[in-house]
Amino acid sequence: MILKNQEILEDDLYLGRRDRQVLNLFWFGFVLYTAGYTISTTDTVNYNVCQAIQIIGILIFIPMAIHLMSYTIKNRYLQGIYILYVCWLLVIVVRGVEFNYDSIKFTLFDAWFGVFLYLVPLFLLFPKKLIFYKRIFDIIVILGIIYLIYDALYIQQLMRGDLENLQSQAIVEYFSKTLATPCLFLVLTYRYHTFRRKLFAMGIIVITVFFALIRARRGLLVMELLPLVLVYLLYLSNTGGKLFIILMSILLSGIVVVLGLELFNAEQDGLFGNLMDRGLEDTRSLVETCFYQDMTAKDWLLGRGLMGEYFCPGIDVNEVTGYRGTIETDYLQLILKGGVISLFLFLLITIPAIFKGLFYSSNLLSKAAAMWIVWVLIIMYPSTIHTFTMQYILLWIAVGICYSKTIRNIPEQFLVDYFKGNENPISLTQEEIEERAY
Repeated sequence: MILKNQEILEDDLYLGRRDRQVLNLFWFGFVLYTAGYTISTTDTVNYNVCQAIQIIGILIFIPMAIHLMSYTIKNRYLQGIYILYVCWLLVIVVRGVEFNYDSIKFTLFDAWFGVFLYLVPLFLLFPKKLIFYKRIFDIIVILGIIYLIYDALYIQQLMRGDLENLQSQAIVEYFSKTLATPCLFLVLTYRYHTFRRKLFAMGIIVITVFFALIRARRGLLVMELLPLVLVYLLYLSNTGGKLFIILMSILLSGIVVVLGLELFNAEQDGLFGNLMDRGLEDTRSLVETCFYQDMTAKDWLLGRGLMGEYFCPGIDVNEVTGYRGTIETDYLQLILKGGVISLFLFLLITIPAIFKGLFYSSNLLSKAAAMWIVWVLIIMYPSTIHTFTMQYILLWIAVGICYSKTIRNIPEQFLVDYFKGNENPISLTQEEIEERAY
């Protein structure tokens, strides 16, 4: 029985040596592309150098991704909806293709709104193997380290509280959302990491919150603080990790106390001065009104394609035409590019995944994956998630976890042993696997 069980585990959960090398190369290419793009958003470096780094990354991660993908989806419901969704994404890209120099540069090198954004759902086809998830944890740490390095290089810009300084604002937004936010997933999957790694992730979050307060980025604050509530719920639902629960309680309590005191006694030149200045300032109604007025019934249904825009003059600095290609509310962004059809198919995939991960699973990995999807669906109103960044990639990886019976049925202790360094954790008996099967 044990031998039979080991064969099942090796087939379902482990990658061969060659595939591991390919996987490492893929993530190396992705990190190059992400690091090159993030630094280019500062407007202080040579774009040609950054784009050269991105090209190297593209040439590495695309062939590696093609090698890694498996085109078999076991869940029939997911298979049907997913095929429709991918086909619709292809329609969005084809409708927006413009064969000119500027358009090609934008689609290739803009990680937030370029063409690679529409390839992220293909991460659902990546191998659902334990080593794949283990590498993801490692890459999140690497992105966090790059975030710290970039913060050190641009600390003067990050510390500027002048709300009129758009360069400082952009640096905070791009650095945080591209490099720092994925560390939240490490906190969600706390049981699989050493205390030092959890402390590192929490440190990244605290730093991000600090810079968001300086720049009064309310959406970013919600992005960073909301998952702490979800994490705390996971902690309370599990008997393990009591020391870390205490630390989380202290951290959350400290944040609440400091916020309360500072907001109560806020002064114009204080840390929270800018945040208080903005307060409940409405910065979305105007662009949303422009969006509603410019969209026709056909646009609402089908969207306007990859390069779709809406007319909203007077918003962006140095605008030329008055047309904008992005809207800060991600739900409307999906509709702008792919219409209600795109949003509907997306929700048909993600909502069932939440229920599978939360209520039909035996481990924290599946529940954390479901929580990540919940976080994305909530945060899509005040911020932009659909980008070629790790935070959006994690969404589709989470969907894959939640739809996989094999992953959902792995006992918790097995995953803890594996992710904490034991490559060959204790084997389950065949009876244990059958007992957990649905």
